[in-house]
Amino acid sequence: MCLSTVYKNTMEPESILMRNVMRIDCKGGCVILTDLMERQVTIEGSLQMANLVDGFVIVKTGE
Repeated sequence: MCLSTVYKNTMEPESILMRNVMRIDCKGGCVILTDLMERQVTIEGSLQMANLVDGFVIVKTGE
């Protein structure tokens, strides 16, 4: 199973949006993150990069 940590704009500890993400959906200018406990977070932005081997994803936001 590949779980990832999702960051906002840069891969810094203070930029973590969610840990243990198992699913990422992109709809209507938003990125919807779902973690292992099926909690969801919706972020306005786009998927910038996903490295599933190292377990991290970067979401680009306007902020």
